[in-house]
Amino acid sequence: MPKDEKEKSPVESFGDMVKEFGETVSKIFNDPELKKKSKEFAKSAEDSAKAFGKRFKDEGVKEKFEDFKKAARGFGNSVSDYFKSDKEREEETHDVEYEWEKKLDEKMKKFGERAEEAGKKFDRKMKKVGDKVDSYFKDTRGGRITGYSFAIMWSVIFFVLFNFYQSYIAYYHYDGIWHRYPLLTESFSQWLPIVSVALVASMIGNILLIIYDGYFFRRIIRIILNLFGISAVISLLIIFPFDFTVFPRDLTGILNPIVIVVLILIIMGMVIDTMVRAIKLIFYTGRSY
Repeated sequence: MPKDEKEKSPVESFGDMVKEFGETVSKIFNDPELKKKSKEFAKSAEDSAKAFGKRFKDEGVKEKFEDFKKAARGFGNSVSDYFKSDKEREEETHDVEYEWEKKLDEKMKKFGERAEEAGKKFDRKMKKVGDKVDSYFKDTRGGRITGYSFAIMWSVIFFVLFNFYQSYIAYYHYDGIWHRYPLLTESFSQWLPIVSVALVASMIGNILLIIYDGYFFRRIIRIILNLFGISAVISLLIIFPFDFTVFPRDLTGILNPIVIVVLILIIMGMVIDTMVRAIKLIFYTGRSY
């Protein structure tokens, strides 16, 4: 390639290209007027390109483009920083939430441990209180007398209720006025003497224990009272003076077996208690001799 072509600027090359294009078109159409116009267009394009190229070389234009480049770079950095800040804020928010949840979990764990420990302490205290109360009623004279007094009081209450107010053992219904439907049948009169004797025996036995409650005497009285109680409950189970048909829905099929099971459990408990007391009394008597 000739040396002068290498040294041509892009603008000059662009002008030559336009000039050659105009001459080529004029040759194709072989029109002198078109050839003239093409040369004028090529000359005008070359001059415009040279003027445009010179403007790019001016310091003012360079500075403007430098300013534009800086502004564009600043805009890009600003956008990058904005989204970067959002991400950092999101990460910071996530970290704060995580730390808050972690602290909350730790506090809940500590609260649970303290509550569990407090529950254990409360159970231990209640057990101690229960042991003290039980020890008071069993091991102290004043506690045993208190127990005897309550036993007498309840025996009197049930004796009066069964003998004078048995009709109040009933189902009550209100529809403007109160209606009373007794739960006890006429066969209750067969059980009344038995339970009355057992209650009177309980009153007399506990009065005697208030007067004197030596170990041997106390065990004998408890066994006798248990035998009266077992007789009363067994006779109640046999006679079964209950009528559950007075309820709005006949509950006989449900309440009858429930009451029977409860009475059997009471009898078994009293029998076991009586046997344990009798065995302890035998061992006590054998050691005494």
